[in-house]
Amino acid sequence: MNFFKNLIFGIAILPMLFSSCSNESFIESENLGEIELNATKSSISEPIILGYFPSWSESWTSGDNGSKLRDIPEHVTHVFLAFARPNLRYQKGSLDITNTGIQTPYGGATLKGSVAALKSKGTKVILSIGGETYWGSDAAYDINYQQIKDLVDDMGFEGIDWDFEPNGSFATIGDPINVQRFIDFFNNSRAIMPKGQYLLACAPAGVGALGGVNNDDPSSPFAHSNRNTLSGESDANLYNATTPNQAISLFGFATTGHMIPVMEAVGDKIDLIAYQGYNTGAATNRKIMYDAYKHYAGKYGFSIAAGTHYPNEPWGPYYTYTYDSMADLSAHIASNNTNNDGIMIWQMLLSGGSSSAYGYLHIASQVLNGISTSQAIANAENYPESPYTGGGDGGGDGGGNGTGCDNAAQWSSATVYNGGQEAIEQNKLYRAKWWTQGNNPSSSTGNGQPWEFVSNCSGGDGGGDGGGDGDGDGGGTGSCTSSQWNSSTAYTGGVETVYQNALYRAKWWTQGDIPSANTGDGKPWEFIQNCN
Repeated sequence: MNFFKNLIFGIAILPMLFSSCSNESFIESENLGEIELNATKSSISEPIILGYFPSWSESWTSGDNGSKLRDIPEHVTHVFLAFARPNLRYQKGSLDITNTGIQTPYGGATLKGSVAALKSKGTKVILSIGGETYWGSDAAYDINYQQIKDLVDDMGFEGIDWDFEPNGSFATIGDPINVQRFIDFFNNSRAIMPKGQYLLACAPAGVGALGGVNNDDPSSPFAHSNRNTLSGESDANLYNATTPNQAISLFGFATTGHMIPVMEAVGDKIDLIAYQGYNTGAATNRKIMYDAYKHYAGKYGFSIAAGTHYPNEPWGPYYTYTYDSMADLSAHIASNNTNNDGIMIWQMLLSGGSSSAYGYLHIASQVLNGISTSQAIANAENYPESPYTGGGDGGGDGGGNGTGCDNAAQWSSATVYNGGQEAIEQNKLYRAKWWTQGNNPSSSTGNGQPWEFVSNCSGGDGGGDGGGDGDGDGGGTGSCTSSQWNSSTAYTGGVETVYQNALYRAKWWTQGDIPSANTGDGKPWEFIQNCN
């Protein structure tokens, strides 16, 4: 009876346990050359340092200016851009991302430039499909694989990541219907995205390669029958995931083993498994999840990124990744790294106190490349920043407007605008906050209104010298005519101000928070542009 009580409890908490943090709420460029590919071990040529980048957290940019996405430091080798809808619709060559689910504050032409900017620094961008929010209906499975490929080709993505969380969690991912769906995703996408030309990845549950009750592999060293030997524990906490234990509870979820039949069916079609080794309760042995996937990587040749979470994990938290545990896990991977395995983190923009997700990844990068764990920890936050500085032909002809107004169309009362789309009205650039039609931007800004003012399109003084040093900005100051920040002024969401010769926009009501010290996730200001 206790067994069944525990089983029922384990099943009941699964939606909480495996509710991913994926909803924690990519200039036009020339072809940068052929991508170096390795058909036998995918295009992964160095230890993976991978992070999720939420498209909704990107800052507005244009031309050769930087942004949160473009300024990702160079120790990050791969980026999962989150998220596109599985049933996205895209017309090849249009660069129109309106119906893709991508939530950058700018359009497809600028996104293409952001991807190119990262590629120029050696960072590969992979389009993450699904996440927690986009698998909630039957319509999500109306997948047009060709249009996904067209989007990947037009934007310059390296490939796609199937971030499959049916109905918003991992609770039923091991059910036969969802196992078959996962298999179909890889069969259908690989059929038109050849291995060696496109990188196909997925982000399954961390316990997906361990032997479970519902999905098991008796021949694996990590079979369900070996759980007590592997964990060194009895079954007392097999179904008690919130009780401190070494690893036994990892074998007790309905989700455990869900990737086994997938890997057995299409493992040779997968380049990268970036498993989500978080939200798995109180089990402290997180290395065993990597080891289980490593067993199958030896059979099928894919690379692995061990998934971590910048504190705190949403469920509990019953476990917290630290500098020490990040270094320890990275050293474990480095001890027998034959496929350029590495580390993944949700998500790159998180930070708190004196630490950051970038610092966590910097530890992993150092350890995976031969630096001692103690030295890596000491240098965690001392990573080289690599802000995007543009390049190209010297910044144009010195005319221009410096505001990105060249990428937006004139506003039309007949056009439907979705959140993030931009339009020009009366020589000013506006951005839609949500779906809108027929609301004139010039009279529909402010709280409760669908538009926000972005910048003037007057071109200022037509600055930029058009020289050949790659530094000319071809633009004026745009909306830097906004008033100077004042500590006694209350700013509401969308209002802009200038502080220390830089333009900032309030994300919500704020007063007394210095803009330069209060940008980023959970902070009230976002940096817009320098006021040269």
